[in-house]
Amino acid sequence: MPSILQWATRHKAQTPVQTDLCEVKWSGYWWWAQCGLKPKFVEPGGSRHPYCSRSCAKQAQGPSPSACALRGCRATGKPAFSNFCSDDHGRQAVRQGQVEGCESCHEYPRASGDVCIACDRKSTGPRLREVSIGGTTFKTVRAQFLSEWDGPSAAPPKVEKVYQISVPRDVRVRHDAYRANQRATEEVRTFHSSQCICDLGTKAPTSCDFKSCGICRIVKSSFHELAFGETYNNGRFGEGIYSYRNPSLADVHATSATSTPYRVTIACDVSVEASFEIPDEQSVFVPSADAIVPAYIIMYTV
Repeated sequence: MPSILQWATRHKAQTPVQTDLCEVKWSGYWWWAQCGLKPKFVEPGGSRHPYCSRSCAKQAQGPSPSACALRGCRATGKPAFSNFCSDDHGRQAVRQGQVEGCESCHEYPRASGDVCIACDRKSTGPRLREVSIGGTTFKTVRAQFLSEWDGPSAAPPKVEKVYQISVPRDVRVRHDAYRANQRATEEVRTFHSSQCICDLGTKAPTSCDFKSCGICRIVKSSFHELAFGETYNNGRFGEGIYSYRNPSLADVHATSATSTPYRVTIACDVSVEASFEIPDEQSVFVPSADAIVPAYIIMYTV
């Protein structure tokens, strides 16, 4: 008969298996495998990740977490906090000059154009910001405008000012939804002109409230309202929005007030079918205002 000592040896209590170790994902199935090194990473706030570290996360077939954008912080950055691990670290990065602060509250890091996530959500209208003439954005917009310009005059126009347009969040959501509901699409840069009866460009970067000012109506409504309250153009493809790859063709429709020396056009981002070929001398037509978003206001002289 086995001795009690032999029985105890064979039935020695096993050390409880720790089931909270790093997970590995393979071929779409979860194997509760242990990397054999460390338990799952737990953030100071108690949030638990499926992996023990970013190194193991990179080996798995899932999204790889990135470090907090604040220098020296090893916690995981989160999109809700503009890739910082917390609001506090986002504010700290702004105070230390590591990132630019929101132009509205000056407290949180920029996330959408020149404002933070919170101020972007509270915004109900577009924001205009004049870009620096010597800056990269100005040079890029000017170069694209001039390279696409093909007019009857040999002398090219001169770009005097550029205003960046930050559209409200709901406009971007509708534009993204439009793209998602279409077949394969791509974004193309086009130009749209209309009458501008205010002195846009001569003072602060603000739009007017005149119903007859086509440029300001378009910017404020993101193409959902045109001059005199119209909701669409009427052209060779019927009712919709028309713009041009060649800004000189858009210039034909530009009318400026006598109080400003500038002609004005809007640089737009338009969603079209990926296989769609756009003739240089024809307009780009979209049936819905959700397909086109104003990106920049360009003030130029000819």
